[in-house]
Amino acid sequence: MKNLDITKGLVLLVSALFFGCADGLDEGLDIEPTGAVSETVYWSTERDAELAVNAVYNELDNTQSVIELDGITDIGFRSASNVPTFNDVRLGEIDPSNGTITGIWERYYRGIRKANDVLANIDRIEDGDPATLARLTAEARFLRAYYYMQLSSLWCNVPLILEPLDVNDQRPTNSKEEIVDFVIDELDAIIDSEVLPLSYNNDNLGRVTHGAALATKARIAIRNSKFELARDAALAVMNLGIYELYPSYQGLFQAEGQNSSEVIFDRQYAVGGSTYNNFGYSAASIGGNSTVEPMMGLFNKYEYIGPENPDDPYENKDPRWNYNVFYTGQPIGNNIYNSWPTSDTPDRVSGSEWATLYGYNLKKWVDYETYVDNPDLGDVNMILIRYADVLLMYAESKIELNEIDTSVYDAINAIRQRPTVEVPVITEGKTQAELREIVRDERVRELAFEGLRLFDLNRWQLGEEKVGLLQGMYYIDESSGEWEILDYGQVAKFNPDRDYCWPIPQKEMDINDVITQNPGYTN
Repeated sequence: MKNLDITKGLVLLVSALFFGCADGLDEGLDIEPTGAVSETVYWSTERDAELAVNAVYNELDNTQSVIELDGITDIGFRSASNVPTFNDVRLGEIDPSNGTITGIWERYYRGIRKANDVLANIDRIEDGDPATLARLTAEARFLRAYYYMQLSSLWCNVPLILEPLDVNDQRPTNSKEEIVDFVIDELDAIIDSEVLPLSYNNDNLGRVTHGAALATKARIAIRNSKFELARDAALAVMNLGIYELYPSYQGLFQAEGQNSSEVIFDRQYAVGGSTYNNFGYSAASIGGNSTVEPMMGLFNKYEYIGPENPDDPYENKDPRWNYNVFYTGQPIGNNIYNSWPTSDTPDRVSGSEWATLYGYNLKKWVDYETYVDNPDLGDVNMILIRYADVLLMYAESKIELNEIDTSVYDAINAIRQRPTVEVPVITEGKTQAELREIVRDERVRELAFEGLRLFDLNRWQLGEEKVGLLQGMYYIDESSGEWEILDYGQVAKFNPDRDYCWPIPQKEMDINDVITQNPGYTN
């Protein structure tokens, strides 16, 4: 597909073109129009509006924002070999010139610019079905609200821009509270209008649904301690009766689980449209770069469901550990994964620039059987919201409101009793404090490497959990014959007075005289 040639203006705070390179949605969603369309013709037909809205989807969270984001938390490590600036966040060394977070900022504002252009022009269309145009308008409003949810969750205070701007326009920073109120109001308006359908046909998979709007409201509410709103929105999703847990936890993140009834909203990829290397984030032995490595912090979150074996610390762990992580002794492709220092495989720790540094490799999202012949054609969709998350948001909201009843236990246990997981149920009679810890740990176990851990740590004000020695795999030390934990003395830091909000990118500070830097960062 060719990029649309648009020259009518630049996004405030963003130097990128109006339409960036396509990065994937289902083939039914033609992300970018073919050829150049002049402004005098562009807002003439319903198809023009559809193509413009499709371009707004193009800025949705991708593999970086889903997989890599957990690599800068207590459960992961983002390899420093390719993009060292993201690893700086993990080590507590973030600054306004950080190129990786600047790119994320620019992507969200690019999406907002595209949405604003749609909303400013869609009423000009005379040749179109009013119901379809109303739905497309709601989609653009939702996507703009989604991008602002992400911005407010990462940067806290950001400019709220709701209309197309001249290239010379500047806008001051709005408070996080203002952004959150705007997002909730937008979602309420979209939900109340009931113009978004519950589902789509195969040609439109990936578009925003009514359920996605409700689930996103629950997410923005719970991130900001609005527990009654979160409870009610999550319950509304549950009461729709159209979502359910997919039987296979591992399969959910492979080709077999695409567009299943657990998925509420995702970023779509497709062969012939946009793809990625399905093995790229994983092990060197299957052609990966070990880009994001699970760490001991994740291992420690998984419970033993049988007796702990001092001769094998991996025995009897929650099955989700096995589904999410490659560790020594596990099958990988047609071989056995071995990253110990004595390994003679490509996965030996620090054995090459592509090998793991700390010993574990990412298994979640890897579908070897499907992509073994051409991993670059990976088109497993990035799940942004799924039903298990809704159940956990419902349970957490009820716990925080001290409305502990059977429905709380049912929501948590439904996830724990997924057919391919089946870990012991949580029995009733727990205190509020006990349940709070249970549901928080369950979120890590269930949602690891789905891009949510950083947001959870921030909203719980638990950033200090990232502090301390970075620890990797369990392995047997050859000299002592004892089980050891791999570390290199590398220490992560966290400044609670600063690091809960990312810095406004220096590029924006340089061109915007009225924007305000977040506290603790040098202008």
